[in-house]
Amino acid sequence: MPKAKQPTAVGIFRDPESLVHAGETARRRGFRDLDAITPYPVHGLAEALGLKVSWMPRVTKTCFFVGAGLGYSFEYWTMAIAWPLNIAGKPFNSVPAFMPVTFECGILLAGICTFLAVLAAGRLRPAPNFKPIDPRLTNDHFALLIPHGVEGGAAAHALLRQAHALEVFDVER
Repeated sequence: MPKAKQPTAVGIFRDPESLVHAGETARRRGFRDLDAITPYPVHGLAEALGLKVSWMPRVTKTCFFVGAGLGYSFEYWTMAIAWPLNIAGKPFNSVPAFMPVTFECGILLAGICTFLAVLAAGRLRPAPNFKPIDPRLTNDHFALLIPHGVEGGAAAHALLRQAHALEVFDVER
């Protein structure tokens, strides 16, 4: 069942410093589930909004080690167990010779799993009816989104105006 749409106050800012300051202020005043839209990554914004640490690095590291382990196991099986060949007197389990393929298998699986995890986490899917909040947000403006109940809209609008937002309006999200 889809979530009910919630009214959200949107403040448009010209610079990232104002956005970070507004996010910190909103969090201190008790607003939760804050979000921001920026044209590029802004240092300190995640902390200002109180966002959790992402689980993506753990997915990537785990899949890298699983892929490397599988790649090494496959090489060991083929060169030492299934088809042991004496190549220039090297041992059957030649760790230095196995490292390039081991590394590449780890990178391959980590890349594929990270891609799939990003699709799953972001709920990315085709959106034929997508309408951006403001087209300037992909170029040179920043937005702070403050979800509020019916009674919290005035407080959210006042906070955004005090933070010197260029525009303040509501959207349904």
